[in-house]
Amino acid sequence: NAPGITQGENTPVSVLGKMIGGTLSHPLYGAIFHVQSSPNANNVAFTPVELCPHQDLAYYESKPGFQFLHCVSNPSSIQGGESILIDVMAAAYTFRTLAPNFFATLTQCNATFVKERDGALLTYTRPHIELSTTPQKAEIVSVHWSPPFEGPLHIPSSQVYQYYKAYAAFELMLDSAKCPIKCSQNANIDLDLARMLSKYAKEYTWEYRLRPGEIIIFNNTRMLHGRRAFQTVNGSVNEEEDVNDSRHLVGAYTNIDDSFNRYRILLKERNLQRMVPNIGNGTSSLLPPCMMESNSDMK
Repeated sequence: NAPGITQGENTPVSVLGKMIGGTLSHPLYGAIFHVQSSPNANNVAFTPVELCPHQDLAYYESKPGFQFLHCVSNPSSIQGGESILIDVMAAAYTFRTLAPNFFATLTQCNATFVKERDGALLTYTRPHIELSTTPQKAEIVSVHWSPPFEGPLHIPSSQVYQYYKAYAAFELMLDSAKCPIKCSQNANIDLDLARMLSKYAKEYTWEYRLRPGEIIIFNNTRMLHGRRAFQTVNGSVNEEEDVNDSRHLVGAYTNIDDSFNRYRILLKERNLQRMVPNIGNGTSSLLPPCMMESNSDMK
């Protein structure tokens, strides 16, 4: 039940972000930003259309870590707009099992992530799926996925066809709105495989309509987020709801390293051991067992 403060340092996302990360990060849209439909939008997030699962700011060398989204208003006159999340790291491991050839393609071909508008010209090139440098382990250490912000490919022409087949297959696994039959036909993917990938997306996508006062916090380096399309329907807003007449979220980011630095310090101060799943920022583990044992021995 966070208060509906939308400006200044006392906004709930600003207070929470600084508690977790020390400072807010990636101020491309400001220290805090507003997700609202706008007639002159320079970002698909600021429209009512569907927002497919993606990571924010994939065109940075280091994407934001934690993202905070505070629902200020989401009145009953709005139809749709459900928030969605899916764990892209977990999906990549399953993808390697179900479609090893496609998986290999997405580890070998570089994608281009781009942000270009007034005041911003950012680009970064890397594979969608990155593996650890230890050959015998081949752990997935990061996944980069942001369809709304991808630019032209810069790969050999001989790789283009296989890249787009692999891309379509992985997208089917991440976006529950995609049709496996159309994907199979358009990308020439085996229909049985397409159905398995689509089934994964439907089973493992979290979908929820945020209510005013709720805040969702997730790891942007590991989780994809998105939103269903929405529109205003006929009928008045429930008079008991103290809301505006539009869907309005307030957001902020923290740096992943600063956030987990604070977490590690808290663990050390309390002499606690925690096994943390790979956070998706390119490192193979957050707290190696030897480090935990060493800290314990020192105390």
